Amino acid sequence: SPAEKLSMADFEKDDESNGHVAFITAASNLRALSYGIPPVDAMETRRVAGKIIPAMISTTAFVSALSCLELVKLVQKSPLAAHRNAFINLALPFFAFTAPLPAEITPGLNGKEYTLWDQLSIAESKKAADKGGLTVKALLKRICKLAASGGTEDEASLDNIQVASLSLGPYLLYANFLHEDDRTLLKSTIWDTIQEALDSDDEDIGGREEDKETVGFAVSSQDAVFDLTAVVEEVETGEEAELPVIRLRRFQ
Repeated sequence: SPAEKLSMADFEKDDESNGHVAFITAASNLRALSYGIPPVDAMETRRVAGKIIPAMISTTAFVSALSCLELVKLVQKSPLAAHRNAFINLALPFFAFTAPLPAEITPGLNGKEYTLWDQLSIAESKKAADKGGLTVKALLKRICKLAASGGTEDEASLDNIQVASLSLGPYLLYANFLHEDDRTLLKSTIWDTIQEALDSDDEDIGGREEDKETVGFAVSSQDAVFDLTAVVEEVETGEEAELPVIRLRRFQ
């Protein structure tokens, strides 16, 4: 298919109708949230954009241009072979371009394989929400189903898989060696467990304060979506495997 036609647009921060500031605000906030940086509103974006001095010959300008070239390829639906990683050093000067490598494969249980780009999804049902919320026990069972080959419902296969640990960023929500027989925790909703972890000063539960600052972790118990990290293990062999990010969605 023919490449998409692109049109040049001059950036104008004072025109509300062109959507320029709205786009930059949305894009920069998405990146900021990914690194735990507080988001800003459109007014702050407009203020910062108005103070930027164009750098015609600098590493920043070079990297920005290379990033835009890759974005153009993406918009034009170019094949993966057309994309490039770039390594530059203007002081030498040194410029090198390589084809992107496939994502590193991480082995799972039962012959499964994952990459950095994989994601598992669990959504709270209306039935669970009406009963007060998805319980930790029910969540652990659903994680075991995802870890089992093909999401099997076979009880024998599920009994051979257990969740070793469940975390939210630096917060440890569940560990089988600590909470396997903790009926109070297992009957609690995952939302209450998250709230308790966020409110806790216990390093074993909430993690060290410097660790939270290092990862730039920012989350609220009222969020609708949480990205959890889970490690599962086979009971018979003791083999452990870290699952891809589990995106947990609260029923809305």
